[in-house]
Amino acid sequence: MASRYILSPLTDSELDKKLVEHHHQLLVLVFTTAWCKNCKRLSSAIEKMAGDLSNIATFIHVDVDELLQTVKKYNVESTPTFALFRGHVLQTSITAAQLPKKPTPEESDDQLLTWVSNTVKSFTQNWNASYSKITDHLAFSPTPTEYQINEGLIKVGFKSVIGMESKQNPGEYLAREGEFWKAAGIEFVSYPIKSADEISLNDFDEVLQLVETLPGPILIHSDIGQVAAIMVFVMVAKQNARKGSEVPVWARELAFDFDGLGRLTQAICAWVDK
Repeated sequence: MASRYILSPLTDSELDKKLVEHHHQLLVLVFTTAWCKNCKRLSSAIEKMAGDLSNIATFIHVDVDELLQTVKKYNVESTPTFALFRGHVLQTSITAAQLPKKPTPEESDDQLLTWVSNTVKSFTQNWNASYSKITDHLAFSPTPTEYQINEGLIKVGFKSVIGMESKQNPGEYLAREGEFWKAAGIEFVSYPIKSADEISLNDFDEVLQLVETLPGPILIHSDIGQVAAIMVFVMVAKQNARKGSEVPVWARELAFDFDGLGRLTQAICAWVDK
């Protein structure tokens, strides 16, 4: 399979253009240096991985000695670093230093590349595969399990969580979930909404107030993620003065389709514009 491994852009602004140009895809920035022994050893394997994953992601090589502003912007402190972007927003970064030390360089290489490959695949399965960060302040996800909260999400860096879960006995469930977040020092607010059909304009007003007052980054979750996704897209559009008519188009560019929401789409457009 042909590799989609783009050579390092000449300038920081050119890289920014690449991120915008490929906003509808998953991008992996590979930060390396000419003097990095690990980078040299991994170069062929990285190019092969880019080819193997070319149907779901585009890899862009970044020379840290050339694109200093980009390195500073994304806090790249070691090489190689793999930075995953979706919707030209940084989702996560992966370095060898984050992994358990292996006895040999070859084992460490295999471990690192396997982790990168698996992470890329998990991000591209669908919006429900994990949480999706739309801005540095807002992300959405399906309602996480206790295991997902304790073993993953509390380590991501969220400061607040808005739970829109609507199980048959939401009070008991949400109270229990709140304990998990609060034990990790993360603020939790319960705001149950049963389905997208039941979202009201008043809900948009109240969630906006929460988003503007709670410490960020904020994770909003709901049963299967749809309600939370709608809320995040609408909140970001409102805060960034987008036109209401742009919201469904923008969401579609980021792989979330507003089609089928009927009257709610019209309500969203009207609320964002008011």
